[in-house]
Amino acid sequence: MPSFNPGALVLYHGKSACVTAVTKDKIEIRIEGGNTKSVRAKDIEFLHPGPAASLPPAVLPAPDAGELIELIEGEQLPFAEFAELAYGSRSAAAFYSAWLLLQDGTCFTGSVENGVAARPREEIEAALAAAREKEEKLRRRAELIDRIRSGALLPEDLPAMREIEQVAFGESASSRLLKELDIEPTPQKAHALLLRLGVWDLFVNPHPRRAGVGLEDPSCPLGTLPDEERTDLTHLAALAIDDEGSNDPDDAVSCEDGLLWVHVADPAALVTPGSEADGEAMSRGENLYLPEGITHMLPPEATGMFGLGLQAESPALSFAIRITDDGEAVLEKMVLSRVRVERLTYEGAAARWEESPLRELRPMLERFKQNRRAAGALFIDLPEVKIKVREREVAITPVGITPERELVANAMLAAGSAVARYADEHGIALPFATQPPPDAAGLPEGIEPGLAAMFALRRSCPPSVVSTVASPHAGLGLPCYARVTSPLRRYGDLLAHQQLRRIIRGEEPLSMEYLDERLAAAEREALARRRLERQSNEFWTQVFLALHPGYESEAFMVFRQDDRLTYLIPELAYEFKNRFGGKIALGERVAVQLTRSDPAEGVANFRIV
Repeated sequence: MPSFNPGALVLYHGKSACVTAVTKDKIEIRIEGGNTKSVRAKDIEFLHPGPAASLPPAVLPAPDAGELIELIEGEQLPFAEFAELAYGSRSAAAFYSAWLLLQDGTCFTGSVENGVAARPREEIEAALAAAREKEEKLRRRAELIDRIRSGALLPEDLPAMREIEQVAFGESASSRLLKELDIEPTPQKAHALLLRLGVWDLFVNPHPRRAGVGLEDPSCPLGTLPDEERTDLTHLAALAIDDEGSNDPDDAVSCEDGLLWVHVADPAALVTPGSEADGEAMSRGENLYLPEGITHMLPPEATGMFGLGLQAESPALSFAIRITDDGEAVLEKMVLSRVRVERLTYEGAAARWEESPLRELRPMLERFKQNRRAAGALFIDLPEVKIKVREREVAITPVGITPERELVANAMLAAGSAVARYADEHGIALPFATQPPPDAAGLPEGIEPGLAAMFALRRSCPPSVVSTVASPHAGLGLPCYARVTSPLRRYGDLLAHQQLRRIIRGEEPLSMEYLDERLAAAEREALARRRLERQSNEFWTQVFLALHPGYESEAFMVFRQDDRLTYLIPELAYEFKNRFGGKIALGERVAVQLTRSDPAEGVANFRIV
């Protein structure tokens, strides 16, 4: 065993150290860096008797490895002889330098205790090649980091950007590149870097992948329509009234003998409970409407087969509803039908406002609306827009409340109200939509009518929920309500149609437990899609602003919480926060100018002009 005298150079956990004192049981050492420690002899490795002038000792110039290999080839030299042969000295610095040369492992193998030998030449060549390759990789990596920092990527750098893209898409929580760049590995920071480097442009929306929502339509087969009895209603003038460009018309209105007829697409004729298409629809919950396009809940062919007015005649589930003198909606008849539907835009409906059937529908649906108003319905009128992304342009179009839109909306509400009341009275389980009354505490007193009042009213409303137990829907002013007019677009409506078809055909109804299970699964997915729609609309609004630097508009201060103020830009239906405005009254209109829009961070800043 070597003598651990004071001043001896030793190794402790791969670091140089100097013995400062020796006792019977312990050895005191000073480790490079200045720390001291009391250790046992087995914890350290003797290297040189000393004295060690510095820690770590000076590293001597590397010897000619080829010459040294020739001198010791085939021999196993004691470590001390190896050090003297390599550096021509028996100093502490020579021994420490020899130990480093041995640790490198490229040309020599062995240990301080067992001696040193030269490695076979083929192993040395392989090790040198690996070292050169490693050095080259490090050089290339350093050059890549420099190009990223300077924003001067080369085409061959793009594959390396994929790990940053994975962070931007929320698919990875870490990135070696971002760590080397000292950038926090968040989706927002990664997105901002990709924009700065030109790897992405403003038209990459990362939110669908972050949400884990696929943008592919389902492809399961639907089959052919069953041969079943349908009531011929092709004599009725039926109008499907939608926005310009709408491609999934799933409801239409008619009037006959004082009855409101609401015809609804009938995909449940093929999408039966437990079928492949039904499972696919449940796993999606509803259509996904993004400014870039639509991802359907059902295979696209379902729209072609069942969309009202897309064929000369359409299969439908039709509801005949009587609007009573006091404005209640009562279901008179519910039939599987064949209808002949004409498609109209809202502008087209306005041009035929005085013609049948709109002329006859207007007074009855006005009675229904006023009945809802008397029951406490909330008529929230806040700005809405449609956002479309086409050919690398973002178009934001305000959507106003018009008499034609109100008529269609009230017709659909009347159908949902009448069907829900019928189901409740007959003990039929359906997906009922319910909503508690607004929170009175959330409605500040003294707000003048206008956007601020509407904003406060919306904030006071608890969310609606879907349940198989009928309860009032306070926001709509209805004692009970079921969504039954959009089975091409919403799974809850489709599930309601599956139940209603069984009632019409005299079959055993679906159980409440079955409906609850399917609804719970579908609502989870539907909520995720609605959240994604909000995120995407916000993102594309910020892209629109980024494309229009210096954008100016009017805004209304709609909410105040301490010194945090919320403003609403009506023409964008966009809310932003600003701490400026101590003298601005709630509901007051101000001029604003864009100062910054950052779609990556999800922030747009405005100044009050």
